Amino acid sequence: MKKFFKIKNKCGMDLSESEELFHGLGQYAQKKLGFNKPPTLHLVSDGDNASKPLGKTAYYDPQGMAVTIYTDNRHTKDILRSLAHELVHHTQNENGMLNDTGYHGEGYAQKNKDLRQSEKEAYLKGNMCFRDWEDSLKQSKPTIYNEWRNIMSTKNWKNNELMENLTEKFGFKMDLGLLKEAKQFANDDSLDGDKDGKPKWADPDDPVNKEEKPGEDDNKDSEKEEEETSKKENFKPKKGQEPEHLKKAREAKNESRIMKIIKNEIRKQLKERK
Repeated sequence: MKKFFKIKNKCGMDLSESEELFHGLGQYAQKKLGFNKPPTLHLVSDGDNASKPLGKTAYYDPQGMAVTIYTDNRHTKDILRSLAHELVHHTQNENGMLNDTGYHGEGYAQKNKDLRQSEKEAYLKGNMCFRDWEDSLKQSKPTIYNEWRNIMSTKNWKNNELMENLTEKFGFKMDLGLLKEAKQFANDDSLDGDKDGKPKWADPDDPVNKEEKPGEDDNKDSEKEEEETSKKENFKPKKGQEPEHLKKAREAKNESRIMKIIKNEIRKQLKERK
């Protein structure tokens, strides 16, 4: 690894996996921004500053040509973005743009026109320099840094958004995690002995169901008679009770009507996406 910055790690930050990123960004920024000598980089920790919602994130020292970055509770990417911003100020300093004798106190970005312009340039060029460097790095080393590999496909994204819209409209939500049960059937002999995708309780051909049980033959006739009697009793409804077959027909009709509404809504949303 070619080192670009002189890094003074005063905060004890673990740089074992990120130091290469600091130097890589510095080299890229030098080509992009055009500064000559790299500044010294100080990584510091300040508990009092970190406890403030709008505490400092970084600053540039024009006299010492040094960048100081506060690292407490910050993502490495956020720290690197601060570095890119301060490197623009370092470039401005080398070009004589920071030799302003005007107001440098609190609110200087609003009260000093020249320094306000310097801040505008730092935010624009710093952020775009960081973005260009990040994208180029991901394209050159996609298996290491490219977070896109974790982003869902456009199709999955649209499906998820569609499900969210349906949930909001109809008040139900499908738990896709339940679909994992299919994998459980495929790997568990106690649930699917013949591996045909059907659970044993719904598969008469499953080896478990073909095993002879003690007294099974003796009980077959009585069980059959009980089953037929039960069917007859269930078929004849009690007075004032809705017949079972009419109840099922009514429920199927209601379900069909709901599915029709949902399908129309899906078609409507898909049409709006085109």
